[in-house]
Amino acid sequence: MRQDFSETLRLALQFAQANARKLNQDFVGTEHIFLGLLDCESSEAMDALQQAGIDRRALRQALSEQLPRGDGPAVVLGELPFSPRAQRLVQASMVKAREDGRQSVSTLDVFNLIYQQPGSISREVLAALPHNAAALQSALAEPCPHSEA
Repeated sequence: MRQDFSETLRLALQFAQANARKLNQDFVGTEHIFLGLLDCESSEAMDALQQAGIDRRALRQALSEQLPRGDGPAVVLGELPFSPRAQRLVQASMVKAREDGRQSVSTLDVFNLIYQQPGSISREVLAALPHNAAALQSALAEPCPHSEA
């Protein structure tokens, strides 16, 4: 796993792999990554959700209900590949962190880009839940505080 990811983000990406497998998918998509972020109880991304008054468990449940399930177990051995969209998300997160002068990519970097994806399942589910949109926008606009290991 990449050394320029925070430990929390690396853990979230491991959770993303597990979530994709639970749904019998042959790839890790952006929604699986978002589920992985939600599985990390203590992270910058979860702090942003908490500031906006979003219930992490309700969000996870709503997102899980929207995701397709494969007919059988994934046929890929080892790590599942990332979808092209998920690859672009991770790459864009790395570029953003570097542009901001940071050495590591955090969960907030990834969540911020997931939130910005128009028409994504993740964004639609977020929009449907009660929350303080201004507080979420504010939390996402702030520079990453580097609190993740």
